[in-house]
Amino acid sequence: MGSSEEPNRPISFYDSSSPSAPLLSKPPNPIDDPPPPPPSSPPSYTDQPDSESDPTQYLQISYNHGPRPFKDLPFLIIFVLFVLATFAFGIFSIFHRNTSYSNLSSFVYDSDSTSCVENDTLTHHPNWILLTFSSSSSSFLKDLTWTLVITLILSLPICISLLLLLKHYAKQVVYVFLPFFIVFPIFFNVYWFVACTLSSTCSDALPLLYRILILIFVFLVIGVLVWILVVNWHRIELTVSIIGVASDALSRNLGLFGVLPCLTLALVVYYAPIVVFLVFARLNGKIVPRESNDVYTCVWKQDSWVPAYYALAILTMLWSLTTMVEAQVYVISGTVAQWYFTKEDSTPRRIIRSSLRNAFGPSFGTVCVSGLLLAVVRVVRAVVDGARREGAPGMQ
Repeated sequence: MGSSEEPNRPISFYDSSSPSAPLLSKPPNPIDDPPPPPPSSPPSYTDQPDSESDPTQYLQISYNHGPRPFKDLPFLIIFVLFVLATFAFGIFSIFHRNTSYSNLSSFVYDSDSTSCVENDTLTHHPNWILLTFSSSSSSFLKDLTWTLVITLILSLPICISLLLLLKHYAKQVVYVFLPFFIVFPIFFNVYWFVACTLSSTCSDALPLLYRILILIFVFLVIGVLVWILVVNWHRIELTVSIIGVASDALSRNLGLFGVLPCLTLALVVYYAPIVVFLVFARLNGKIVPRESNDVYTCVWKQDSWVPAYYALAILTMLWSLTTMVEAQVYVISGTVAQWYFTKEDSTPRRIIRSSLRNAFGPSFGTVCVSGLLLAVVRVVRAVVDGARREGAPGMQ
């Protein structure tokens, strides 16, 4: 049939004898007989790429253990500027405060100087109020401390038990709780029907035909829920596998139980001076007279920059909160990814420390971006929910 040189001959895209002839060559005349198929040439191992030696043929998924470049630096710089501005103006508010704010009630209007002056006879501090407040606050702090201690002591064994249960019996736990999505709706559907039938007030307000229609409708909804579970049963199996792997990963990295609460505690410590700054910011102002119905009273007037500082501090606190949430997610995902892609014959070391270093190091700009987006979404959602509660048009 063909010569021995055909396998090594380069294939021409316009040659009718090449395998690509049906795509690029001129189609045959339908009147004539169809041409015979081209002779099959033996496979040439020199022209075929070696799939085993080509590492780029398949997508390789792994974890990058090497150094990482800094990304999203503009957002990191903006976040740092927000924090520095919040602390700088907060420190300024402490040293620039007006100590007369606490004695506002002792100031009276002086018609001679057309200003508010302090009257020493009106300056008094009811000691019994201070004693009552101190006693109540001490008892509140004592109860709060005991509540936190008991919660911490009980939460540790509960979390460990739940983790071990999901690690070894994830499939059984899912299959045990899955029927409750059907049993509870059926129970409450039958319960309200029987209770409404036995109650004279409900039975008079809702006729029997309507009660039966509602009962049937709820059962139809439950049937649709059962159908959804049956159709997506493979996803339930996938969920069981994900829960099992996640529980195994968390049990191998129990240090996350200490790192994540420490990050939350660090956020609280970070919030403490900002709250103090907000308290002292409202002390920046002066006592001025105000006329109302030809009567002058002394009122407190804040400085013009105080509302702007409140907005800055609140935005900084919100952005810091969402950034810390995203940083915790980054630490969890980075730790689990390093554990997952570690070879079975090797033991991962310092993976939590590596995730923390990446989260608050080269990738902190990306964490700030995700935190900013999350903060914007929360603010928009709060505005929309507030407008919907107030009954604004177009928000129903």
